Amino acid sequence: MTSGFSDPNNHIPEITPDDEWGDSDSHVTEINPSATALPPRRSVTDKASSAVETPETGLRIDSKVIREEVSETPRKLQVQEITGSVLRLEQDDSAPARVERVVAFREKPAHLKNGKNPRGEGLEWGRAHRSSPRWILGMALTILILVVLGIAMAPRINAPNAGRKITAAPMIEDEETSEGADQMNQMLERQSEAMQIFRSFSQAVHFDEIVPLVRDGASLKDTLRENWKPMGISNQWAPAEDCSWGVVELGGHPCGLLQGQLPDHSKFTAYFTRESNRLLLDWKATTAYGTATFDQLESGEADGSEIRGEISLTDFYTSSFPEAGYQSFRFISPDEKTTIWCYALRSSLTFGQIARHLQTGEIVQEAPGPKRITLRLDREPDGALPNQWLIGGMLHIDWASP
Repeated sequence: MTSGFSDPNNHIPEITPDDEWGDSDSHVTEINPSATALPPRRSVTDKASSAVETPETGLRIDSKVIREEVSETPRKLQVQEITGSVLRLEQDDSAPARVERVVAFREKPAHLKNGKNPRGEGLEWGRAHRSSPRWILGMALTILILVVLGIAMAPRINAPNAGRKITAAPMIEDEETSEGADQMNQMLERQSEAMQIFRSFSQAVHFDEIVPLVRDGASLKDTLRENWKPMGISNQWAPAEDCSWGVVELGGHPCGLLQGQLPDHSKFTAYFTRESNRLLLDWKATTAYGTATFDQLESGEADGSEIRGEISLTDFYTSSFPEAGYQSFRFISPDEKTTIWCYALRSSLTFGQIARHLQTGEIVQEAPGPKRITLRLDREPDGALPNQWLIGGMLHIDWASP
């Protein structure tokens, strides 16, 4: 590769064919293959012939940077416009030509020109208008006639709704109601007396001591001798002052209920009634007396003429008491330890008397809980289970007798 730079003071002589590298071939006597040596320098003629015949192959490094001369005139961007038209797929319809508005004058019809009642038109709009005196007088007479007719027809219209004549029956009912309220109030004031009676009853050691304290004591003397048992409570005990005392109406008669706790913390409920202005303990209701125990009723052999317990509706049926003809009831002992099954004929009066206290009402849909009741039980029909009894009648809706 030749250089374009020449120095006149220090120039390189031109290469001649006689130029040789370093030492001549005569001085080289032996070439050691293992030693490092450069190949012999080619001559100019060899270079020329090889350049003509075959091109030299190899890596060539050359600088071909073209430097553009800075021009004082700025170069403009050449823009070539392809086309200036746009092809539309759908051509819009041209807007219709605008039509000038034509105002036509129309003359007012003849029947409106000469109208007799032009009120509200033109200059009379919003002005007060006086009604005709004849029209006002006619309206007043019409209203007067309607009022007179209404007063005249009032007795005939109110005749069907006229009040009934007052008879003596309501006065009797009011007297009975007043008397019952007085008895209830008198019973409420006798709580201390009821607490003293129950204390004497619970501390008695012989049945003769309770005969004057209980209701129908003389007639129940034999029954008390067989069934009464002393409660074994100390003479130092007395019902607490905070015992609950209430009065309910059973069978049209007031009945007092004293509720509290015994010395062993068990609860008691004592029933009281009044006879000849004397407060007495209802022994049968207080002790839940029955002609048979529930254990005897469960075995199927007992006297069910007077049984006290808690009754509720159930759905237990057998072939002896099918659902089509009977209603099933669950009858639980007063101590809530024994249960028997009782049935009432759906066509009997007893079923209606019991069911109305246990079935849901039209307004209150919640079924009431168990009710205390006194029943007469019969042992029918044959083939029933030992703990299945037929209800022969309802004696009392509660344990107390009226």
